[in-house]
Amino acid sequence: QVARSDQIFDANKPMLLELLKAWGFAAIDGGHFEDHPDIIRAGFNAAAKNSDTILVTGGASAGDEDYVSALLKSEGVLQTWRVAVKPGRPIAMALWDGVPTFGFPGNPVAAFVCALIFGLPALRVLSGQSHKRLMSFQVPAAFQKNKKSGRREYLRARLTDEGTVEPFQSEGSGRISGLSWATGLIELADDARDIKQGDLVTYIPFSAFGI
Repeated sequence: QVARSDQIFDANKPMLLELLKAWGFAAIDGGHFEDHPDIIRAGFNAAAKNSDTILVTGGASAGDEDYVSALLKSEGVLQTWRVAVKPGRPIAMALWDGVPTFGFPGNPVAAFVCALIFGLPALRVLSGQSHKRLMSFQVPAAFQKNKKSGRREYLRARLTDEGTVEPFQSEGSGRISGLSWATGLIELADDARDIKQGDLVTYIPFSAFGI
């Protein structure tokens, strides 16, 4: 069954356009593309003629209909794919017709985190700016978590009146309500860690990302 336009909600495009605006970049809205390789290829070609960098969300995983990563691999120059970060493992960094191209995950929270952690520093360097180390703070945790090893994790979080930091109640990367609730991100390193109440964790305020 074909969905009507009013049945599909786009959280990613408005979010990314506003982020780019806040960072001082001129963004061109390339629109939406059906999950068909010919249509996506045409979209890439058009974007490469009019843009210095291409940002796209969705289709970057390894499914049969994830054509973004497949096209970047077969017809572009795929540099990096699948990064050990949560949320956001399926992220593609490539060149399409010589233009730097980023394929972010389709889930809104993952797309947001990847834009901040990977997109912002890359865009700054590509535009001739310098990217400085992000401002962060060591703050007592107002939560407990048994973190597994293997991936760096970013949790939506906000500071409490008691001077601690608490994460959003759900780690689901589709829960966009957590983005408006949060005031920053908790960064947990790749190693395994058993976090207890009061342990110091790294907190990065959204202001460090210029938003």
